[in-house]
Amino acid sequence: MRLLAVAGKSLREQARNPWVPLLAIGLGPFFVLLMWAFFPSGGSTTYPVVVVNSDAGAIVQGTVVRSGDRAVAGLRALTHDTGVPILDVRGVADLDRARAEIEAHRAVAFVELPESFTRSLLAARDGSCAVPVRIGGDLGSPLYPVVAVMVADGLDRFARQETGRTALLDLTEVPLGASGSRTEFELYVPGVLVFAIGLMIFAAAMSLAQETEAGTINRLVRTPVGAVGLLGGITLVQVLVGLAAGLVSLGTAVLLGFRSAGPLWLAIPIWILTSLSVIGLGLLVAAFTRSVAQAFLVANFPFGLFMFLSGTMFPVRGVPLFDLGGHEVNLLDVLPPRHAVNALTSVFSFGSTSIGYELVMLTVLSVGYFLLGAWAFHSRHLRVAR
Repeated sequence: MRLLAVAGKSLREQARNPWVPLLAIGLGPFFVLLMWAFFPSGGSTTYPVVVVNSDAGAIVQGTVVRSGDRAVAGLRALTHDTGVPILDVRGVADLDRARAEIEAHRAVAFVELPESFTRSLLAARDGSCAVPVRIGGDLGSPLYPVVAVMVADGLDRFARQETGRTALLDLTEVPLGASGSRTEFELYVPGVLVFAIGLMIFAAAMSLAQETEAGTINRLVRTPVGAVGLLGGITLVQVLVGLAAGLVSLGTAVLLGFRSAGPLWLAIPIWILTSLSVIGLGLLVAAFTRSVAQAFLVANFPFGLFMFLSGTMFPVRGVPLFDLGGHEVNLLDVLPPRHAVNALTSVFSFGSTSIGYELVMLTVLSVGYFLLGAWAFHSRHLRVAR
């Protein structure tokens, strides 16, 4: 009952100053909307490519054949599983114009089909020569390798159809679970949902710092509530706010077209466990700060570590250490959001419910972070208050 009394007090304080919880709940859907806006074409990216088609064609049985035009049409026909074109192919006059387009960031790569393109394809039917094609662009761009592979694969398929020659390797792409039909927006949703929970560090740290700054923590800790009731009540409220942030963010994603291959309810225990670790960090921040302003500033550092090194925003390889039961243990595995993202990706993209390893690691780490934060806050403020 004492814990619930503190929770009620914390809720009333949140209601009197609603900006912090509202930001924690509202920023998640905002970033979901932002990510959706990055992929307007049905949730998948269409990459701009320019083509220098210098193919002069060839006369076959009295008819002029230009394979270059058909090759370009084949590139335009490449689509994602959702039907969205993979490449936005535009023709340019020469290589100078192609380079200008890439330097102006209006294209990711260029393709040059030589004057002898059709003749080379005809000769290649007898295996007498190769078909020369040049692909280029800014090799330092993270998008270039993706586009180069797509272009090379599309032209290779076209060349095989034209010449009747088969490749040395017969490769078949096998997508895991429903990953083959996922849009790029859907692939980013698990990370954004964990990011929404991570924002709780500001609410938790600032809420506790407010108690310290106002001096109410000195009075509360001397009442029958005690330290356990105080921390438990505040933690309960913050977990509920984190759960609300996750549900609102997921609801926004679903409204924007997000589809899950697995049961959505599995996200709830993942969010609760992640919230515990984030609240633990908030307690740690509040332990070494004495004002709301200080707590907000200091919280940015652990928030940045948690989000940007855990793979929440972009893939991070980290440093492999050893194998544990068939799972690679990485140096960055000490960050709970890393396991949360992996678990949500397994459920949402692969439809897998075999996330026992991720849940165990998330539980151990989250409880550990929470206990560390509670110990630090108790030592720095509650013990002194007594």
